[in-house]
Amino acid sequence: MKQSAPSRYRPLQVALHWLTVILVFAAFLLGKSMSQLPNEDASKLAPMAIHMSLGILTLTVIIARFVARSKFPQPAYASTGNALLDALGKFVHYALYALVFLMAISGMSLSLQSGLIPIVFFGSGASLPTDFFDFAARALHGFIAPALLLLVLLHVGAAFYHQLFIKDKLFSRMWFGK
Repeated sequence: MKQSAPSRYRPLQVALHWLTVILVFAAFLLGKSMSQLPNEDASKLAPMAIHMSLGILTLTVIIARFVARSKFPQPAYASTGNALLDALGKFVHYALYALVFLMAISGMSLSLQSGLIPIVFFGSGASLPTDFFDFAARALHGFIAPALLLLVLLHVGAAFYHQLFIKDKLFSRMWFGK
């Protein structure tokens, strides 16, 4: 006997979703504000440590989300009734996972290429690199950030489209409660 699809996500999945949202926005805002500080400014080290820690935590959470997604039954796909929009919706969901993952990996690569770990976390006393754009991973990290932001905006817009125009109560699927 086949079980029907649940009407909503499990609380663990909901919590991981909203934690991902908070972490991605916090890392983005901190990264954007920190990029305005010159690398010679010692006050850049503390926000950089927080940014890097947020990135590692985000990577851990996104992997947990993907594992939970594969382990638990999912609600039925929320169709728009339009094949092109439905295909775009499926693409955006997987692209969000991929870009969050790649953002964290490119950040880790940048920190390894530029020797940031001993400087930021262990007080080596060495200076930050003069220009992070000297490292290949910085170009990738800088490209992914606005692409990820664009996908997030598309995702949020689609959620509101479902909620307000299709009126399928999509928001209740990704929140706590009955």
